[in-house]
Amino acid sequence: MKGITLIELSVALSILAILAAVMLPRIAELQRAVRVGELRYLHGIVSTRVTLVNIAAKLRAGAPDARACAGGATADNQIKGTGTVCSEHGLVATLHGYPVASQTLGNLGVSAAEMPADRYRVRAHDGRAVFMRADAKEPEACSFTYSQALDATTAAAISVPVVSGC
Repeated sequence: MKGITLIELSVALSILAILAAVMLPRIAELQRAVRVGELRYLHGIVSTRVTLVNIAAKLRAGAPDARACAGGATADNQIKGTGTVCSEHGLVATLHGYPVASQTLGNLGVSAAEMPADRYRVRAHDGRAVFMRADAKEPEACSFTYSQALDATTAAAISVPVVSGC
């Protein structure tokens, strides 16, 4: 007779159970590391796009664009007060030469492909936009904040990512 005995089966199942007990915490830690890495990646994208919008506003120094942006509107490039700047993603609403903090991703130059809705949420309020991982244990503790410029003499600010709840 060919086959396996009950002892062989129980030994094989025991080995599988031990492997599962060892591997599951490691897989959970890898998932956390991916969430942290993707949050830091988005932080870098937002930081870069904010800087590029500010540089464009300063270089154009309030001179309106001669051509329309993607979407058909023309930017005024104001560096004091409210204004608009043309970027590769379209027209960006600005305040003192920096993007306005809003839930509209295009205003910060972030595409939906770079920030999928199933993984991220944006909450904007009082000149701040909080970017959170929607799939984190504590989304508020897996986030960073963009604060728009308060006046013409201060720059916009982006916080260091908080990753304790990822």
